[in-house]
Formats: sequence, structure tokens, C-alpha cells
Amino acid sequence: MTFFNTRFLLTGSLLLTVLSAQAQVSFSIGPRLGLNVSTYHFSESNSAFRLKYRAGFEAGVMSSVGFGHWALQPALLYSQKGFMESVSVDIRNSNNIPISSGEFQYSNRLHYLTLPVNVAYTQHADGQGFQVFAGPYLGLLLGGRYESTIVGTSATDSGKITPVANDAPDFGNFARRFDVGLQAGVGYRYQALLLQLNYSMGLRDIAARFDFYGGPFGNRAYYNRAFQASLSYLAGPRQ
Repeated sequence: MTFFNTRFLLTGSLLLTVLSAQAQVSFSIGPRLGLNVSTYHFSESNSAFRLKYRAGFEAGVMSSVGFGHWALQPALLYSQKGFMESVSVDIRNSNNIPISSGEFQYSNRLHYLTLPVNVAYTQHADGQGFQVFAGPYLGLLLGGRYESTIVGTSATDSGKITPVANDAPDFGNFARRFDVGLQAGVGYRYQALLLQLNYSMGLRDIAARFDFYGGPFGNRAYYNRAFQASLSYLAGPRQ
């Protein structure tokens, strides 16, 4: 009986040791810097408007919790998003008669605090090499600015974009405070350096609207879209 108990304890201890080694968790954290090119997706397309991407940057901190080939990668980032568009317009006199044509340009810049949480599958069990990842993100709009102009004229306008919870209190330049979306991409880790490329897709309409004589009025529904490239330095135990 004693011999049986000893073998049982040894076998159990060995099994626990193996399972513990296989399930060993690693953790690393560090700064992240990146660039993005962003635009909007409008729910109603209009061939008169020519959408363009706008460059921005992001910065913050990222961490990685590794479980063998798998890793959980949350981050907290300041991120710039926005878009540019142009459209041909008729310039009219006081009698509403076209006297010339011009190009109207509009752009905006939105400043977000974002929380992306990705799940990654890595090439090697220590987290090194190539990886693919995907996950959700939550964005908190801090504010923004817009600019509009008719090219070749002095007709310009600019101002702040104010975050609101949902609907706008009045006519003006507002955007909804919260954005929710998904992102996916690929990356490569060499020691503490992690390079990632991804595409993010907003799922929430961020256009704020207000009541206008009993009916909703405001911008077309629009959603954030962005291509992003980032470099992180993750200090701590290697995965």
C-alpha cells in the first residue's frame, strides 16, 4: 500500500510538473508607436464626393500575455483618425446664377483613446517569429477639428468637433463619443521588437444627429476605417 501511494504521488507530481511547464505564462509590456491612414465608410455612396485617406499617428503602451503559441495583446493608445473628401461645386451670384465652378474640400481629424484587445497565434511557442492576430477595439473620442474650403477662393471655415453621447443638442459639428470595431492583421516579433500591420473597421455609426422639426437631421451615417502599422518594444520574459 505504501509503495502504491509513493508511485501515485510521484506520477502525480511529474504530471503536474509537465502540465505546469506546458501552461507557463509569460508577460511583457512596453511602448508602442505607429502610423495610420484612415477614412470613413458612408452608408450611402455618392459619386459626386471623392473620398481620400488621411495620415495620422498613434502612441501608447502595449502588453503581451503568452500561453505557448497563443498570446493576448491588449493596448491603450492615443490614435488619430479622420478623412478628406472633395466635390465639384457651382459658385453662384446673389441671383442664384452659376458664374463659375470650383472644388469644395472638407477634412476632419478625430482624436481617440483606444483600447484594442487582440488574440494572436505565433509561429513559435516562445512568441517569436510571424504571427496573425484579430480582436475587438473600443474607442473614446476626445475631440477633433474640421476644415472646409472652396479651392481658389477665400471661402474657408474651421472649428472644433465636439463629442456627444449619442444625438447632437443642436445643429453643428458633433460626433458620437464611443466607437466600437474589429481589427485583424499580421506581425513579426524579433526578441523584444514587435512589428504589426493591421486593418481596423468601425462598426458603430459615429454621426451625431438632432431633431429638426420633428425629424432626425444630420450627416450621413459614417464609420471609421484605417490601415495601421506599429512598432512595439516589449520588455520582460520572452514568450
